[in-house]
Amino acid sequence: MKVIDCHAHCFTDDLAERAIARLVSGYQVTPSFDGTVADLIRQMDRDGIDTSVIVPVATKPSQVRPINDWVLGIHHSRVIPFGAMHPDYPEVAEETARLKSGGIKGVKLHPNWQGYRPEDPSAFPVYQALMDNEMIAFFHGGDELEKWPTEILSTPKALLQVHERFPQMKLVIAHMGGFRMWDDVERYLIGRDLFMDISFTMPEDLPDDRLARMIRAHGVEKILFASDSPCGPPVPQLNRLLSLPLTDEEKEFICWKNAARLLGIE
Repeated sequence: MKVIDCHAHCFTDDLAERAIARLVSGYQVTPSFDGTVADLIRQMDRDGIDTSVIVPVATKPSQVRPINDWVLGIHHSRVIPFGAMHPDYPEVAEETARLKSGGIKGVKLHPNWQGYRPEDPSAFPVYQALMDNEMIAFFHGGDELEKWPTEILSTPKALLQVHERFPQMKLVIAHMGGFRMWDDVERYLIGRDLFMDISFTMPEDLPDDRLARMIRAHGVEKILFASDSPCGPPVPQLNRLLSLPLTDEEKEFICWKNAARLLGIE
């Protein structure tokens, strides 16, 4: 079946080596590719991935425009780049409209790394701009592999507040709603009208039976396959999905049909 990987990270060619070194040092992972778009394509060819969504993060407001300039220059039929946004960027509405006019379908938000509370009104202009432009808000959800930052801001409860305040905003939450915060995911997010990706939901953290139960409780039609590569290699996560006690039809929805519907692609 087709496979759309809804969560991958790439960097400009001149920054990729340093960015990958930072990931290796901070997360203690072996990267699955070198962080460039060209090597992502090679990984996709090797691993049987049809389409990948790149989700860049602006950890500082000053990074927003340069990242988005780069994103707007990515033109490959198998890569869908999202934009970057930071709540402290001074021209949120204008930059969001620029991304929209360039065909960008969403932005990545990472409150833990960007240092803001997602439910704080200071971030509302970002959500309003995304909603006005019918773009996707793609959030990191939950804890971190790395112990910094010490305060986890992107919690399931906080993201529920965002969803309730902006119910019409297209919302995706990575890591099954909240990495290593599964009890809170089930308490606050399961069954809500939002998407979750299943990147880094490893068996040692989230056993097969519980993951399958959470998927069905949330609604198979709102679950997306994702790897978080280069931190998470796609093949083990795809094999894990295919081994879950789900029907072939359910797996097909998760592997590509839900993403195709969300992203408006065939």
